[in-house]
Amino acid sequence: MAERLDLVDASDHAERIRRWLDLDVVAMGPVYALRRQGLPSAYLFDTRSERRGPSGTVQALRSHCLVRGADVICRVAFRAMPRQDKVLESLQASRSGAVRLELPGDPTFDAAVSVYARDAEGLGALLTSPVRRVLRRLLVEREAQGISLVVGERHLVAGFATSEEQSLVALEQVLADTISLVSLLPAVQRAHEALSPDDLLDLG
Repeated sequence: MAERLDLVDASDHAERIRRWLDLDVVAMGPVYALRRQGLPSAYLFDTRSERRGPSGTVQALRSHCLVRGADVICRVAFRAMPRQDKVLESLQASRSGAVRLELPGDPTFDAAVSVYARDAEGLGALLTSPVRRVLRRLLVEREAQGISLVVGERHLVAGFATSEEQSLVALEQVLADTISLVSLLPAVQRAHEALSPDDLLDLG
């Protein structure tokens, strides 16, 4: 996959990525980068973490796709993942003081995906139909178990459970969707910010 997509070795960015994302993992790597003119840099990497308990040590292996840019990707930070039960959703929201965004206008999306943000109103304006379509595809339709997405002002990272034997198809699909989001979100944001108060009144 690295050869076909012209990925380059980015092992020298491993510690930098660990700091960017505040990763508490035992091991990280390999790290590859996708650099294309006009697009932010994308990094693909695996992490291995350990959890110790009464029954012993359990290791978790996850694959990640990080897109980080010099320009603003999204001014409203949010997390998104497949829909969970209400107890887990409440715990997920309380971790960061966020609320789950309700989208009654799109019941299919609302039933499949949970989106959490502190500024739910501001985020709601950015979750247009094309953005929701990519989010649903990334979080529900791809073969990526335990996937979650975190979007900050200048970065976007998706991570999912994987194994050393797993095909790289899921990682390539996640890469395609994250790049789509990085293209869509700034465009939606610019269009929203260009609206005047009179335009907003006209929109009802």
